[in-house]
Parts: sequence; C-alpha cells; structure tokens
Amino acid sequence: MKKTLLFIFAAMVMIGCGKKAQESEKTATDTVVIAEEVMVQTGNTAGTYFTDFTAVTPEGKELSLSELVGKTDYVLVDFWASWCGPCRRLIPVLKEIYAGQPEGRLQIFSCSVDQDLMAWQVALGEEQMPWPQAREDAEHECSDKYGVQYIPHTVLIDRKGHIVGVNLEEPEIEAILFGE
Repeated sequence: MKKTLLFIFAAMVMIGCGKKAQESEKTATDTVVIAEEVMVQTGNTAGTYFTDFTAVTPEGKELSLSELVGKTDYVLVDFWASWCGPCRRLIPVLKEIYAGQPEGRLQIFSCSVDQDLMAWQVALGEEQMPWPQAREDAEHECSDKYGVQYIPHTVLIDRKGHIVGVNLEEPEIEAILFGE
C-alpha cells in the first residue's frame, strides 16, 4: 500500500494541474522551474516565515491560516481543486498521514482554488476530509500569496511559523513528522 501511495504522490508532484482549469499546457520540467521561481519571488520557500491568508469555509465564514499555525507542531497547507485529478488522488495519502499522527502533531488546512462553489461542495461531500476546509474567491486570493501555479501544491509549516518545505513527497513529510 505504501509503495502504491508513494508512486501516486510522486506522479502527482510531477504532473499536477494548472491552478486554473484552462492552464495546463506546460511540461513537467516547465512546471517545476516556474513554480520554484514564483515561490522565490513570493518569499515562500523553506526557512522563511509563513504568509497569512484568509479563505472562506463551507459555512461561509472566514478562516485564516494564522488561526491554525502554532496550535499543532505542524500545519500542512494543501492547495487543491475538485476538478484536479492529482489533487483528488492526493487526498487519501493525506488522510493516511493525518490518521497516523497523534493529536497535536499535525493539522492539515485544505484551500481550494475552485471557482465553482457547487463543484467544491460536492467534492467536499465525496472526500470527507476531517480537517479544516476553505476556498479562495475574488476577495480571498490565497494561492497567489504562495505563488501557486500548479496544484496540488503543499506547504509544511512548523509550530513557530517557519516553512519547513514546499511540495514535499510523502517520505519527506513522514521523515519530518516521525523523525523528531
């Protein structure tokens, strides 16, 4: 099972979906280079302090990343969308990682870039993710603050608010979470 999940996770990182449904004409190499350049430009790279953002929950309330950082050892921000196959395949991997952590160790915060509210709500019902969910909209452009060009896009933040890694693979996340 772990080998299958590792393969799926690695494939998702290499393939990914454009942030917007219509943005997907780049090669995997172009994707990595562009994503790295944008992360450097936004300052959201490993070792830097996280950038706060606010998104809208399924209940229509605002939720800020800063409300979660510092309450657990780590927060994993997952930018995704209902229409993104690699994003949807990452969710079971994240569920497995999340379930394997003791309370207080890891919080996941999924922020959707869905423009279609109904599609997002349907996906939430199908996926049943047990962690906080939110969605960006015209007033809450969260993914832009992290230079997200392709999804899935993950950011691991420690208790002190420092970015530990961006788009880490499953073994890297597990090494951090279980290695301490």
